[in-house]
Amino acid sequence: MIQRKQTLFLFQLIFLGITLLFISSNTVDTASGNTEVFLIPIKNDLFNSTLGHMAAIALNFIGLILTFTTIFLYKNRDLQVKLCYVLIVLWLLIGLMIAFCPFVTKNENILSVNIHYFACLIALFAIVAAYFAAKFIKKDIELLKSVDRIR
Repeated sequence: MIQRKQTLFLFQLIFLGITLLFISSNTVDTASGNTEVFLIPIKNDLFNSTLGHMAAIALNFIGLILTFTTIFLYKNRDLQVKLCYVLIVLWLLIGLMIAFCPFVTKNENILSVNIHYFACLIALFAIVAAYFAAKFIKKDIELLKSVDRIR
């Protein structure tokens, strides 16, 4: 299970999902200073999380759980491939939400909101890792089919 290449890519997905929790996606400039926005809910006196921010947080945790369960479905490779494609779509949504969705409510205290595109780059790396995991799972399926034909 762990020695397979696709499992390493799935572990990379888990690592990137956890990393995204600790990398700031936005910086909010207020009169009192700058505040970093992570994929953790915000309840502040100056601003609050938006619905898009909460959805990105939920998608990240769903992606983490889905990746963790995909690792242990190694006996059902067809389902693993389908779940990898679901993970690709999920990470694409997370990346687009980080890039285009406002994460804080606008009010008179907020001067500007700056997006950190490094978080989008992490989502792009996660899409590539999910693609390669699906590719290597397909290789395993083809290898098993060729062995069955030889018998």
